[in-house]
Formats: sequence, C-alpha cells, structure tokens
Amino acid sequence: MRRRSVFAIIVAAGSGSRCPGPQSKQFSEINGRPVFIWSVEAFQEAERVTGIIVVGPGNDDAALTKMRSLTEPFSKVLKVTAGGKSRTESVNNGVAELKNIDHPALDDPILIHDGVRPLITPQLIDLVAENVTSNQAAIPTTTPTATVKKITGNKIVRTINREETGLAQTPQGVPYSLLCQALSHWAADPTPGITDEGSLLENLPPESRDLLTVINIPGDPDNLKVTFPRDLQQAEAILKKRGKKQETKLPTTYKPRIATGFGYDVHAFKTGRKLILGGLEIPHHSGLDGHSDADVLIHALVDAIFGAVGAGDIGHHFPDNDPVHKNRCSLDFLEQAVLIVEERGFYLEAADITVVAEQPKLNTHIPAMLQKLRGVMNQPCQLNIKATTSEGLGFTGRREGIAAYAIATVSAN
Repeated sequence: MRRRSVFAIIVAAGSGSRCPGPQSKQFSEINGRPVFIWSVEAFQEAERVTGIIVVGPGNDDAALTKMRSLTEPFSKVLKVTAGGKSRTESVNNGVAELKNIDHPALDDPILIHDGVRPLITPQLIDLVAENVTSNQAAIPTTTPTATVKKITGNKIVRTINREETGLAQTPQGVPYSLLCQALSHWAADPTPGITDEGSLLENLPPESRDLLTVINIPGDPDNLKVTFPRDLQQAEAILKKRGKKQETKLPTTYKPRIATGFGYDVHAFKTGRKLILGGLEIPHHSGLDGHSDADVLIHALVDAIFGAVGAGDIGHHFPDNDPVHKNRCSLDFLEQAVLIVEERGFYLEAADITVVAEQPKLNTHIPAMLQKLRGVMNQPCQLNIKATTSEGLGFTGRREGIAAYAIATVSAN
C-alpha cells in the first residue's frame, strides 16, 4: 500500500492583540527564539510529517520576509505564504499553496496547527496523524480541571458535566478531501464563529456530517496557546522542565566577516509591456517578459545580495508562480532583500551591476536608476551601474532581450 503523506499547515497570521508588544505574538521570543519557530521545529522532527506550509500575516510583507528567513534551515518547510482576515481564510490560503506545490492524495492527513502553540511535541503530532482516515478527523483535547458552568448573559444556568467536555488543542487532523470540501462549503457562505477545524466540519451540511467521524485524541496539558504575556513565562518554565535550555538555537552556519554574492538574470523582449530597468521606465518599443515587472537589473542585484548573505535566490523568496508577485514592482524585492541583510546581521557595503543590451542606450538613465535604487535601500552603500553591449553577438546582440550581472559585498555588523 502507498504510504500516506502527512502535511502540516502552521497558522501564524494573527495580530496578537491580547499579547501586546512591539511585534505580533508569533514573533515574541521564548528562550531566545520566536514562538512560531518552536512549532516548526516540532513538525520538522515528527517522523510522519512530509511537508510544512507556514501561513504568516497577510498584510505585512516584512513579517513574511522574516518568516521565510527564519524557516530556511528547516527542510520540510515547503512555503511561507500570506494569511487572510480570519483563521479559516488563512487555512484556506495554506491549503491552496499546498495544492500548488504537492498535490496531496484524497486521504492524506492535513494537520492544522496554531503557530502560537509552541510546546507541541512530535509524539502528539504523529498520534493525531495516525488517527486520520478517509472519513475520520482527529482532534486532541484535555478535560477541564475546574467545574464548568453554562452561562446566559450574566446568569449561571447550570453545571455541565466536565467529564463530557473537552478543551480543543491543535494540531487538528483532517483528510485532504474532507478539508477541501469543508473549506469550499465555508467559502460559499463564510459563516462567522468558525474557530477551529472541528467547528469547520460541524458547519458542513447534515448529509456530509453524517458520513464523518471526529475522534478525540488525549491532548497534552502542556500544549498551551500563547495568548497573554504571562503565557510566555509559563512556556519557558515548561521548556526548562523538559530540559530545553536557553542555549538551544536554530541551526547555524558560518558567518563571515565579509562576503560577496553574484547575480545574473535575463529576460526576453515582449511587445505590449513597459521597459522597466533599475525601477525606472525607459522609453522603448518593447518591454521585458516576466511574471513581475521583469526588471532584469534589480533581479540580478537581488540575487547577488541573497548570495552574499547565504539566503538562497530570488525565486525562493518571490516565486514566479505566486499571483501576489504578478506585475509587482521589483523595487519591493530589493527593499525586502536589504531587510534580510539586516536581519542576518550584515551591512551592504557595495554593489556593482552591468546591464548588457544593444538597445536602448542606457547611459543617460543611469543617474536616475541609482537614485531609484538608493531610495529603497535604507542604508548608504557604494552603488555602481554600467551599461554595455555584446557587439552584436548572442541573444543580446540579436536584440532578443537584456541580460544583467551583479556583484554585492556585505560585511558583518
């Protein structure tokens, strides 16, 4: 039989209004690491998990860039994507990304986890996964330790048998086909009050609900959700009990004092598009073909910057199959690349770019290009742009497109 794949969607898209601070609670630190990274690490270590989608804030490009940088060491992370206005919308976005990247089988378990539950264990993750079948979902719960009351308005109506109640935790496991069905039904009529996958399944029409079972998995009392500032201290105390000391860090690599990266990009001409180079619109009869604005100069520069700080390439951070980047201004890519340089503890010292094109002539535009680039880089650096031709040789010589080369040098802060 085919071994089922198990995919996780870690939802870390909230604003964290009840846990105030200079940043959202998923970026608050426990033992020197962001809250959501503890969850990512647990799913990375879970034996049954195949791949992970992390869903971050939908209205904060800087936060998404930071998440992508922080999750790079984890090989199971397939994508960091933007969330929505509600938890269910964020889950829906995560499932859509998963479908684009790695089409799951109908009965593959999809585990939805709150990114602010940092104390989840690989053991509980695997237990939830193994209890998901084609018509069965699995939710971990704990039994309340206090007496539970039903309240209407400001009146206590009656006492509820706490042995018949459960406090839901995550991850909540749902087979892929059933999760897609529940999300489609919700999308057709976005019902308020959907707070987890259990209530999402309960929202299905009766004829569908009758065909499924939601099984209870014994939860972990330590699997707390970070909601208030005091929860951070409680989480640290639990980690100390587990032996997770403060010196536990993300996987690290050698950090040089000075590093240089190389970038190269090429785009073909295409009629009906504007020619954008260095963030500047250049008068020409054709533009360049690409998913974004196809600014070949900036793309080469961004690749060189990523190379210098060991951050992969432009396609990893801004994939050309992501509709968010359709016709996007490449100056945004440069701005986020410089943020990553700063986050990794480097300073951009210098960059040198060469653009190869027979037409149009670019020398008179270089000062304006430099001004555009410096306007988004947020730090002084030596910046140089050169324009040349290939003397009629190759695809650039035949005026089929434009190529660009770049070198960027960074120094450690």
